[in-house]
Amino acid sequence: MVRLVLAVLLLAVPVGVFIGAIGIGGVLLPPALTWLADLDVHAAAGTSSWAFLFTGVVGTVAYARHQAMPWRFGGWLTLGAAPAAAAGALVNGVVPATVLWLFLAVVTAGSGAFNLWARPREARELCAPAAVAVGAAVGFGSALTGTGGPVLLVPVLLALGVPALTTIAAGQLIQLPLVGFATLGYAAQGSVHFGLGSILGVLAGAGTLLGTRLARKLRGRSLHRVASGALVGFGAFLFVLAFLPR
Repeated sequence: MVRLVLAVLLLAVPVGVFIGAIGIGGVLLPPALTWLADLDVHAAAGTSSWAFLFTGVVGTVAYARHQAMPWRFGGWLTLGAAPAAAAGALVNGVVPATVLWLFLAVVTAGSGAFNLWARPREARELCAPAAVAVGAAVGFGSALTGTGGPVLLVPVLLALGVPALTTIAAGQLIQLPLVGFATLGYAAQGSVHFGLGSILGVLAGAGTLLGTRLARKLRGRSLHRVASGALVGFGAFLFVLAFLPR
């Protein structure tokens, strides 16, 4: 058991790097907690949601310090995401895990492939009503799967033509209320291990700080392609994950 817990803790840093650099990576943590720490799928999602509160704080502060945080745009996304997150956490308890992973796989891999092979689109920013609607969909889906905000926000916004750095920075901000509401929903079901989640959050937060530095070096189309390629890889991982025995 000690070896298994150490493996999970070591995974937290690279997860944080992925979150800070390309906005995704949180999808790795719930399955790691399920298979390596022997948590059930709902406890893994709840504990991960608590850990992502740490990465959200670190990522938001880091991007804000370098004036890369789209506060207005991120605010509209958050307005939609916050209330939807609590509902997603509650529904998690009645949806089979296989369905959750397949849903994530289709969204991440499909969006990544679309963005890799489609012609470059003119950069755009969503209007306020569209941003609220996207935020609500992302908030519900992210809390439902226990993966934090960016893992769904990134593929959706990239597919809509939002610049990669804006997308990734907004993903840090949207995590804060999203995982806060999600954690409350999971805690009401007794599905959050706060001690383990806090340790994971501190380690993942350190990785997120490093990841934000990498993202600022990969601006423009390069960052867009790196993020899209990573989405395809994560999507393939999720397809396999959906059918592994638990």
